[in-house]
Amino acid sequence: MTHLVPAHIALRMFEIAEGIKPVVRDLGLLESSLTRASMSSYGHELYPGIHLKMAATLDSVNRNHPLVDGNKRLAWIVVAATYRVNGYPHLVGTVEEHEALVLKVASDHPELDRIADQLQAMFDPVSETD
Repeated sequence: MTHLVPAHIALRMFEIAEGIKPVVRDLGLLESSLTRASMSSYGHELYPGIHLKMAATLDSVNRNHPLVDGNKRLAWIVVAATYRVNGYPHLVGTVEEHEALVLKVASDHPELDRIADQLQAMFDPVSETD
C-alpha cells in the first residue's frame, strides 16, 4: 500500500519548505490532484505502483493549478515526500535534473509512463544495508 499525502498536509509541507503560506486558488482542485493517484476502476488501480502514482500526482498538480503561485514547487514537494515515506529516501541526480523534469511536466505534459520512468530513475528504494 502506498501512503499518499492529503491536501492539508501538502499545504503545511509547502509552508515549511518555502517559508511562506501557500495561497489556495481552489481547494477542490488540490484535493482532486492529490487523490488522482489512488483512483481505481472495477477494482483495479488506475495507477499501479508508486512511480505511476507519483507521475499522476506531478501531472495533476501542474495541470490543475490549485495554488495562486507555487504549483510546480508544491508538486515536487509532495512527490519527494511521498517517495520518502514509502521507502525511497535516496534522491538521485542534481537539482537541475529534478527541476527540468518538473518544468517538462508542467509545459509539455508528457505521457505518464515517461514521467514514471524518469521518477523511477531519480528515487532509490531503501537498500538492504540501510
